[in-house]
Parts: sequence; structure tokens; C-alpha cells
Amino acid sequence: MTHFNQVANQWDTPEKIQLNQKYADEIKSMTARHGFKKILEVGCGTGLLGSFFMTENNEFLGIDTSSGMLDVFNKKFGHLSKVKSALLNLEDQELNEKEFDLIISTMAFHHLVSPQEMLLKLKDKLTADGFIAIIDLDQEDGTFHPDPVKMGVHHFGFSAVENAQWAAQAGLKMKERKIIHTTFKNEKAYPIFVALYTK
Repeated sequence: MTHFNQVANQWDTPEKIQLNQKYADEIKSMTARHGFKKILEVGCGTGLLGSFFMTENNEFLGIDTSSGMLDVFNKKFGHLSKVKSALLNLEDQELNEKEFDLIISTMAFHHLVSPQEMLLKLKDKLTADGFIAIIDLDQEDGTFHPDPVKMGVHHFGFSAVENAQWAAQAGLKMKERKIIHTTFKNEKAYPIFVALYTK
């Protein structure tokens, strides 16, 4: 995670803040719920997405594999008693806490070795009526990242078919999957989806 440690202090830009607010609004709209008691964010980074779900009435746990990103996260939210963070790689480490009624992740699943296994782990952390919302790249040709190997990329996005297969194999329901944004660079369009899962 050297790359993310290096860019952490310059990560939060007005454009990214605005985009993550859009993502948060989409998740709230799709779940038809604006209040969650306990939230987990996988790959929380500096808390750009998570910040739009933090309230005085809920608990929030952000986990990430980059200490640099979490340093920024803690500077921003360390004063909030119900907001916590943990340096944790959930692919090969365990999270003891359970009973989250919302689990979110944005642009992190393409960095995972096995997204399918991750979804299975997250299912175990979810309340009976909770939601898992995954935001990531639609399937692309590998040109989105300038240096995929250095940036820890394991997948060039995911298709709707893959997202549905994850649900079937994990024993979850994919309630909805839709494109919520398109990033333009390299003279190409890169759609970004949100997939919403329930038990």
C-alpha cells in the first residue's frame, strides 16, 4: 500500500468530496433508509464516503490497509467518540465485531485478491435486515490505472454478471445494480456501478 501512503495527504479534493456525496446519496436512496445504527466501511481511505454516513446517533468503523490513509482519517474524525478506525487487511485478518446494518466500500474491491471471499466475510458481519453497498469500476480494459501493478490492482473492474455471481455464491440477494457515475480520462469513459446486497 506504498502508493496510497504516498498520496494520502493530497487525496481529498473538492471533486472527490462532491463525488462521494453523490455516491452516499445514491446508497441512501437505494436502501430507502437514512439512519443506520452501526456502519462498517471497507477500504475507508480518508473517510470521503463514510463522512456522509456519520451522525451523532450511530457507530462507524473504518478499516483500511494503508496507514497513511488512516492517519488522515483519524485527523479528520478522531475527535468523534463513536467513530473508530483499524489498520486491517480483511482478506487475511479477522474483524471480531459484527452486527453492522450497513457495510459500504468504494473503489476498493478491484484491489482485492478475492472479492467473492470478501463478500462472504461481510455477509457474516451483517444484521438480518442490513445492506452491503459496493461501489467500483464496471469492467474495463485495464487502462483506468496508469500503473496497475504498482497501485495494487487485481481486477480491471467487474461486470454485472460477476456481481450477480458473487451474490449467488455468498447466499446473498443482489437487490439492485446500476451505473451511478462515469469517469472520463485517457479519451475513454469508465462507468462506475453500485451493487446493493441483502440477506
